[in-house]
Amino acid sequence: MSLVSTMERALRSPLGHLEQVRGLWAADADDRLVHALLFDGPDGVGKYLSALHLAAGLFCSEGPGEPCGRCGPCHRFSSGGAESNHPDLLIVDPADWEWEQIKLEAIAPREDGEVPTRRSVEGFLDLSSVEGGHRVVILREAHLMNPAAQNALLKTLEEPRPGTVLVLVTSRPEELLDTIMSRVMRVHFGRLDLTAAAHLIHELGPEGLDERMAADLARWSDGSPGRALMLLAQGRPAERELLAALVGGKAGPIECSRRVWELDGDFPGKTERAKARSRARAMLDLLLEVLLDLERFGAGRPGEELAHGDLVGDLCGRGRLPFERLPRVHQLLRQCRMDVLGNLTPEAVLDRAFLGFATLLP
Repeated sequence: MSLVSTMERALRSPLGHLEQVRGLWAADADDRLVHALLFDGPDGVGKYLSALHLAAGLFCSEGPGEPCGRCGPCHRFSSGGAESNHPDLLIVDPADWEWEQIKLEAIAPREDGEVPTRRSVEGFLDLSSVEGGHRVVILREAHLMNPAAQNALLKTLEEPRPGTVLVLVTSRPEELLDTIMSRVMRVHFGRLDLTAAAHLIHELGPEGLDERMAADLARWSDGSPGRALMLLAQGRPAERELLAALVGGKAGPIECSRRVWELDGDFPGKTERAKARSRARAMLDLLLEVLLDLERFGAGRPGEELAHGDLVGDLCGRGRLPFERLPRVHQLLRQCRMDVLGNLTPEAVLDRAFLGFATLLP
């Protein structure tokens, strides 16, 4: 989804999370809105869209409240190319700079840095509000701030400018400094129910995505539309077909491991090797998810309640499953994932993972 479509989508109510945002608008109307918020919850459930929706409702001429979509501020909010055209909104997203960490210069301006001074948090907040209202900073993937960036942000939190609203968006709040956590108001966002998630995935997905695949993606992502769309881009349906061939006895483990590299998929990374590591991690994640579903099934969970219940059913339908081997295979797969993160050859790691998983086959 492009940023333009993201901004346009943000004018509409965030599915499943409108009450949290309405509460914040009501606080602003009563002059009770705090200057620093933390939106936390699982990846892909709509935290970022909710932060954008909050900002749009604060800027709207008819706000604070549901953005009308017709006024000048709403048009400026939803328009733009690489960034919103609203002058009082700053979005800090490490993906914009292809950063694995959010560096100090994104928070505190540096003349020799990659980030223009006015696009750093402090540089932006030093400017007066163009439209006379709030100035909003949304810090996406806030847990990616390195220690220097976190300490710089702490200073900003301790000395807030009037009319400032900072929204930190994260799925890993435990990686933020305790001193930051003590200075923000935490707003939790849970997963969507599968029906609502499937509806949103179908709406936001590429042209031609049918409702059945949207429902499958909702189940595989455990109700996280953002993660579902990422899985689709990475080729999760084809990865599952490959694993189904292994489970069904139609292909051996080494053959499946080698075929992983032939699948279409869009994986993050600046180099081909980095993309290969990302591809291997995605496949290892799928193997671990299926293994966890096997463990849940062994503990009495019905197959229809499992994300990969069809694969579990195929495995169990071929004969007695050796549940006593699950802990050892689980440990092996987790070690494989660590090995990929540790820059071991991803092709060899996947061979080892598929061979280990195949020991569960009847």
